[in-house]
Amino acid sequence: MSIDQPKVAGDDSIPYRRPRGRRKRLKQREISIIQRSLILALSIICFLPTLCSAQDTVSSTSFSSTTSTSASSSRTTSSTASSVSSSASSSSSSSASTKTYSIPTLPTTATLPSLNVSSPLIQIVFPSTDLLFLTFSICTLTSNITLLPNILVSNSDPPSFDLGSKPTTDQSSGGTKSGGYNRRNNKNGNTWGITLDSGFGNWTFNSTDSGQTVSVNVLFGLGLGDDGSTLDEMDVEGGLIVQMSASEDAPMHSISPALPFLGDTTSTQALMFSSLLYTSESIEPTYPNYTLPPAQLPLNPFPSDGLSSSSLISGNTSLSNNLTLYIVPTDADSSPTTNGLEYSTCAINLAVNSTGSLAEKVILRTESDTPEWSNVEGQQGYRHHWAIGGLSAGTNYTSWIRDDQGVWTGPIWFTTKSDTFPCQLLLPTSFCPSISYSAPLPINSTSATTSSGDFISDTSPIQNLPDELIKVLSDNLDGFSNSLLSQACGRDLYSHVSTCADCFSSYRDWLCRLIIPQCSDPTIISEDDGSVLETVHRSSNNTRNGISFPYEYDELLPCLSICSEVDRKCPVNMGFRCPKRNQNANESYAFIGQDTDEGDGSEEGGMRSYDKYGGRWCNG
Repeated sequence: MSIDQPKVAGDDSIPYRRPRGRRKRLKQREISIIQRSLILALSIICFLPTLCSAQDTVSSTSFSSTTSTSASSSRTTSSTASSVSSSASSSSSSSASTKTYSIPTLPTTATLPSLNVSSPLIQIVFPSTDLLFLTFSICTLTSNITLLPNILVSNSDPPSFDLGSKPTTDQSSGGTKSGGYNRRNNKNGNTWGITLDSGFGNWTFNSTDSGQTVSVNVLFGLGLGDDGSTLDEMDVEGGLIVQMSASEDAPMHSISPALPFLGDTTSTQALMFSSLLYTSESIEPTYPNYTLPPAQLPLNPFPSDGLSSSSLISGNTSLSNNLTLYIVPTDADSSPTTNGLEYSTCAINLAVNSTGSLAEKVILRTESDTPEWSNVEGQQGYRHHWAIGGLSAGTNYTSWIRDDQGVWTGPIWFTTKSDTFPCQLLLPTSFCPSISYSAPLPINSTSATTSSGDFISDTSPIQNLPDELIKVLSDNLDGFSNSLLSQACGRDLYSHVSTCADCFSSYRDWLCRLIIPQCSDPTIISEDDGSVLETVHRSSNNTRNGISFPYEYDELLPCLSICSEVDRKCPVNMGFRCPKRNQNANESYAFIGQDTDEGDGSEEGGMRSYDKYGGRWCNG
């Protein structure tokens, strides 16, 4: 049997195209709360797992809505399927009953009954254990979206939910770095308060070393004080629903600090990369047999027997297999971004169920167990990627990636270009492994459909460069390599901080970004100050380095840091120099201000070229 049928009701950003959904007025949300409640109710009934086998036992306990009662007088004890009622002295006539449920077996995931004005308290009792991992996700909020539940955990017998007046921070029990860690009534106490971060909370108990087993109780309260007994008066509509997962093996959900990477978008497509999973192992050449990579790099496939432990990215290795991409419109009423629930598994699933599985419109992607090598985001190594089609022009989207162990990365936000945007997405290639953006290249007219045959797009991302571009790249890379090898490569006379290999890699990235321009959308404006994104319009009859492009486009200039990187890592006597900011640098490169300490497109230079909202002000 199910519990009850629920009654459902940063960053260093740059000022371009923040998700509009974050600025919706509270009044608009309150007006639509009833309509959204009906939609979400159906979604939860059909989609979310409910707690089967839990036995419903109710313990009536009186609470004062204005004054705090003692923890002992408000305590609810239930170690079996039955409940024990305890009275609480109170001068107030208001009272609330605590619904208590016992969890017979683990692991389990439960969607709890709605917390609302008439039923603000739920208690969950777990069987005795010496190891327990709990995760919490807020599915829906009341009409007051700032009202969050207080989740209190106790492993004492009988349970006490009083955090006390001076709780301490307990990082070992759970929480997040960004949102804060859980609280504990004292250093060796038996009561914890769960700290929620964007709709996500977690708690871990481990007494395996001592062999002690305890019964864990969790109290969920809407308007509940830290003493576990005081209830505030609430004037809200609708209910708040929490989904809870419990396991004795490992957390069923967790948040990775890594983020997905947005390559670029067109009007209807987006190119997404997972966070870096494995660094690539490269052997540094040595003198006197110092060699440099060829113009066309060998893109080594992912080793079937895995990589050495030194190449693993801490915290991301479980993300290498069976990844699922999630995309929802940022401005949708059900969007987790709208209500600040970006880390909630339940809220994300509800949004996908409500808006449709946009991420299933895959044009191409890596194999589920085989990440591919690239150098995007300035990081060489193995990642997964997806090219998604069927999106709407000029629309804000939010994206996450999840693995089969319940680990989430994200969210990040992105905006599709206007419907007149002419360029196509270009995937990393063996000549330019760092290039993963839209470029003014000949159209790839390969159409794409879903596995069921539904139409997605009449074009596909470009996977191979035109022959004329390959010739220009090859000639320049070969010539630069020959000149560079005449230097003191592999010897201290060259540099104490850089190598010829570093110089050549930086030159390759610089050359690719100059030869292959990145298209931009001049219609995107800053939503902070209203200024238009600076771009350079290029016509089809204008040639660059002897290369012509088939249609007009607007170019996003390369970051000045792309040039400075080559200047810094290559020998001085090779004569590579970058233009000065206060002279003519703005004709070829993008930067901010005339001071060299201001933004040049790199993180070290004060402002990187992109932010997690999808804004990009230079090509780098």
